Amino acid sequence: MSLLAWKPKQVIIPDELKAYLPIYEAGEAIHTYIERAFDHNGQRNTWLHSHAVAEQAQRLARQYGANEELAILAGWLHDLSTVIPDAEKWTLACQYGLATVEAERQVPFLLHQRLSAWIAQYVLGYEQWELLHAIECHTTLRGDLELLDKLVFVADKLSWADSDAAPYIAVMRKSVEVSLEQAIHVYIEAMLGEPGKLTVIHPWLEAARRTLAAEEYWRSLPALAAPIHWGPVIARFQPRRVLRPDQQALVSNVSIVPMVGDQLVMIRLTDGRWELPGGTLEPEEAPMDGLQREVAEEMGGTLLDYHLFGCFACESSALTAYRPHIPHPYFIRMAGYGQVKLDGKPLNPADGEQIETVDIVTIEQAEQRFRSTGRDDLADFYRMGYYAWQQSQSGEAFIDTEKTGLLYSRSENE
Repeated sequence: MSLLAWKPKQVIIPDELKAYLPIYEAGEAIHTYIERAFDHNGQRNTWLHSHAVAEQAQRLARQYGANEELAILAGWLHDLSTVIPDAEKWTLACQYGLATVEAERQVPFLLHQRLSAWIAQYVLGYEQWELLHAIECHTTLRGDLELLDKLVFVADKLSWADSDAAPYIAVMRKSVEVSLEQAIHVYIEAMLGEPGKLTVIHPWLEAARRTLAAEEYWRSLPALAAPIHWGPVIARFQPRRVLRPDQQALVSNVSIVPMVGDQLVMIRLTDGRWELPGGTLEPEEAPMDGLQREVAEEMGGTLLDYHLFGCFACESSALTAYRPHIPHPYFIRMAGYGQVKLDGKPLNPADGEQIETVDIVTIEQAEQRFRSTGRDDLADFYRMGYYAWQQSQSGEAFIDTEKTGLLYSRSENE
């Protein structure tokens, strides 16, 4: 059944929302209900805006290959919680257990994106992860960006009424013909490039800015930006700070750009090859347990922390899986950087790769060693990991209250 034709079987409106959300009439089309909700609160213009966002989102979805029905639904639903007065948004967000930040306490209107997603899920019954994610960050974006997030964000800005549209909207209209990222860049620079432009700066907006910068850096690394052939496997790197739910279920390998301070650790096999640290998970082994094991086996070290900066989406042409317990033919290799403590020798188990050398080098040395042996893919991978680490160390570093990207910290697990 079409998502647009889907109708909730039952809509139970919490008591605290009954003043704002009208009773749902059985069999009512969802867009009709949303329109009626806005009219019920005297917000006809908000419905007209939402309808315009849905149309714009559909056009962009067609242009960029996203799901058109999810784009339309996000447009209809994204502003639904604006019917709730700002004075009540903070209280409701806390009541519903939504994560909140100081910027949202100061400007409660910002919470309408989270509350709209909550209503879409818990009142209207939508379960599509991409839809809820896009609604939840349509005003600020966030660090873990998806295609639908970018698309709905841009559609929202391009659908502002003429009286509300800032001068940069015209530039966004031209930029979106090139890429969604370029249009978003125009908006973010307009907002963050001029001190005092925004009353508050939401940390998600800063996180999005850094994610887009990382994506741009990744595209400058030709070997990493192109499909990589590892024997029968074709791997496509994706910059990410959080894995999608569908990706989490496919994780079979964990890789690391290991660091000691601001330098990098390299491992060389007994056959002379410089190789990528990390490896395949054992049956039922959690990713961080597997990575700690690999660090001990390959470096004689201890993993201190681990920060995701991407993943390899892999497809194997082999008839069977590399090992029987891992997903096949599609699987995910996690990619992160992390600090390690080298306090011993590689364990070199008999059934694993044998490590001859563990060395601590600069990023320039690591890159030169990989490229000299024809491993441009690993040189670019180390470059990407080092860039992600530099981002975390920069003066622009923000406090990420949800610890997006931090998957392991020894101090938290001891």
